[in-house]
Amino acid sequence: MVSDKPMMVYVMSDDPADSETRKLDSVAFAKEQVGIGAKFFRAIKMTTGDAAQDRIIKDAGKAVPRIVFLRRDYAVANVLEGNELSGGGIVKAMQQVAAKEYVNNFDTMVKEYISLLNDLDRLESKKAAIEDQKRRVAEKANKSKEVKIARDEAEYKAEMQAWEAKETKLKELKVKGEAPAANEEA
Repeated sequence: MVSDKPMMVYVMSDDPADSETRKLDSVAFAKEQVGIGAKFFRAIKMTTGDAAQDRIIKDAGKAVPRIVFLRRDYAVANVLEGNELSGGGIVKAMQQVAAKEYVNNFDTMVKEYISLLNDLDRLESKKAAIEDQKRRVAEKANKSKEVKIARDEAEYKAEMQAWEAKETKLKELKVKGEAPAANEEA
């Protein structure tokens, strides 16, 4: 069996109030690179009890919480526990696994996705401004403003479609060892 993406398995404490688990959730997972990098992995969350039952995870580290990185072939690639469980440690492990699994460069993918999210914020601000203009024009019935709003709306929709196309292209992961698709150049 081979997965379409490598996996990042988060083994958390059975006690949701555990201070180490809360710290990991609020600090390490809050790091932007970790959140975006997780898009390139199959993220799995399990309790200690579930991990003890899993034939692969039960032998991968003992500390709780821990993160086990699995390659696409379900082999353990990296185990982070204890002091290694930091935002930087998680990003480093993601980079290592991604380098073995993908042709794409992990750092480049993350940077481009951050840029893409900044573009999305700009587009959402534009959408909010258009909605505000619509509301004001509806109160005054101004035809020239309505034409401008319609033009702005069409521009927004076109930019949003371009954004979605960029996101789709960025998420196209090229797995090492896979033959290129017929429509791709070798």
